[in-house]
Amino acid sequence: MNSKVSKGIALLLFGILLCAGSEGINTMILSGFGDFPFSAIGVIVGAVGLYMVFSDKAE
Repeated sequence: MNSKVSKGIALLLFGILLCAGSEGINTMILSGFGDFPFSAIGVIVGAVGLYMVFSDKAE
């Protein structure tokens, strides 16, 4: 497994973590700020991770 695939898997897992914990992050960290769309950011980060894992371009 090369470095690009490893980084893509790490981004994918981080995106899943943001999606799963978005409600807890909003209540714990940003209680006075309001709701920040951590789920949407998690989906975007996960999509970038999927692209990095399955892209065929060699570096």
